[in-house]
Amino acid sequence: MIDLDEQNRIIEIDKSNQLQILEKWSSLFKEARENSLKTVIPEKICWKDKSIKYGEPSNIVVCGMGGSAIAGDYLSCLLKNELKIPILVNRDYYLPAFSNSSTLIICVSYSGNTEETLSCFKDALTKGTMIITISSGGLLEKLSKKSNVPHIKIREGIPPRTGLPLIYTSLLTILEKFKLIEDMSNDFEETEKILAELSIEYSPEKKTERNFAKKIAYGLYNKLPLFVGHTIYSPVSYRAKSELNENSKVMAINEEVPEQNHNGIVAWDNPNIVLNNVAVILIRDKKEPNPIKVRMEQLKKIIEQKTEKVLELYPKGESKLAKQISLTYLIDITSIYLAVLYEVDPSITPSIDNLKGVLKKKLNLQDKIEKEFE
Repeated sequence: MIDLDEQNRIIEIDKSNQLQILEKWSSLFKEARENSLKTVIPEKICWKDKSIKYGEPSNIVVCGMGGSAIAGDYLSCLLKNELKIPILVNRDYYLPAFSNSSTLIICVSYSGNTEETLSCFKDALTKGTMIITISSGGLLEKLSKKSNVPHIKIREGIPPRTGLPLIYTSLLTILEKFKLIEDMSNDFEETEKILAELSIEYSPEKKTERNFAKKIAYGLYNKLPLFVGHTIYSPVSYRAKSELNENSKVMAINEEVPEQNHNGIVAWDNPNIVLNNVAVILIRDKKEPNPIKVRMEQLKKIIEQKTEKVLELYPKGESKLAKQISLTYLIDITSIYLAVLYEVDPSITPSIDNLKGVLKKKLNLQDKIEKEFE
């Protein structure tokens, strides 16, 4: 097995330097905050024969896929008990039927070329909804400019999944601009500070005995990871599963309490299945609601009877934003170290690239959508 303290081996395998990008998350949050604060929400925009007015939305739909959509999940869970209007994350080609002039549609595509998101963008214009777009460029930026839609341009040239700070910050700032939430400057400052500290704690230079991320990676090697989240951490556990899929190229499972207690928990009752190869990561919080605490503790007792590989992760920080992101950062870094252990380049995604090629050949939706705007 590779020694994670051999920095040269990490550099050889992590060819696109994802670790270096992750180490800059603190500055990415700051950059995105400064950039998105410049966004101007217009009173209205005109496109063809439509005049789309921007006012107080009655609901919000975040359209995106993969690493772009997950920021919408973080947003929704963070504000679930604060925001008085619903937020829906839409991973589809078309908008939900309820979308109308009082709906705020936020189309997010890191590359700007995600066909599902471009389709939703066109659908939003047709329906006359309020629209804001976020991308690093691509066709989404081009069409936004053509149709006068406000667009937030984020840093380009990094793997889309590492762009979470850029997208999440932009989404939160948009909601501030619409006066739907209070100013979050203090939360952002705390998050940036914690990320700067964690980038040192989990860095390749830090030896394994003092590097929690490296220790977790070794613990997950040749195991089936099962992440269990709850409340504001539900998207954190889902992203953990996704990051191990994309970066480490391994199968991983994500479950959410309390729903897991009504189905997934029963899998641990089977005496004929070898469960000791499952590594369970419970995402906890010392201030978690008591019903959640009782459920997580009982779940832990049940699981520990079948596998010795149970780990509890706790966040850092006081604000909910800092807590979400501190755990996300730990798991993201861990997924890169795990990729190194498997000797796979974390950045490449051959299966996704192959599928995109097939879709372009058989559907060619991007070109079709672009032609409709000519």
